[in-house]
Amino acid sequence: MYCTNCGQKLGDGHRFCAHCGTEAAANASPATPPSIPPQTIDPSLDWRSSMNVGEIVNHPDVRARIVRVTGATPQGMTAEQFFKYAEPVMAAAGAGGIPLGAIKDIALPMYARMGLKMNREMSQGFRNTFGETLAAVLCSLASRSQPLVDISEAGDGCILNTKMASSILSWEGNMIVTLERQSEGTLLKATITVPGQAFDWGRSKRVLQDLIDDVKRYRD
Repeated sequence: MYCTNCGQKLGDGHRFCAHCGTEAAANASPATPPSIPPQTIDPSLDWRSSMNVGEIVNHPDVRARIVRVTGATPQGMTAEQFFKYAEPVMAAAGAGGIPLGAIKDIALPMYARMGLKMNREMSQGFRNTFGETLAAVLCSLASRSQPLVDISEAGDGCILNTKMASSILSWEGNMIVTLERQSEGTLLKATITVPGQAFDWGRSKRVLQDLIDDVKRYRD
């Protein structure tokens, strides 16, 4: 069984997709915002000037912003979906042999063991508070259906661990976003790593640029 939202294969007995969190039932609802444990936060608290990650991500205003933008830019076709539809066509054209899906299951682990991987990094400074920038990053992830795997405080900022979904140009990648408060605002650094892949025809660069553009859009 495959997820009706992102195309990822579901594990036996799993009620929810491990990639995007969508319910496996036939009447599953669309993907929800990143799952952040709800806390009771005083609505009058100034989350914009706060350095407390819990206060920011659980503030009613920030959560309302995330809900408003969820699914604003739906995810396109995944690599798994592409191979599912392309395999019969390729076979009919005489391009038989190893099934296309086996490239992921056989070749990629081998390349990863050889240390082959792709890294892309991008950074941008914003004249916004840490709270405003963090809220904008969360809105970007929600709008693009990128699951938030983990978030933690780190020094004068925080670290977010999320995913770059697979596509016809790239396998799934890990994206790490760090935010650091500085005297003039907040510095954002984002890195995407795709194990077992040497290049992706610029897709990871576009994903990183989308993040930067989204933060500019959602920071106010």
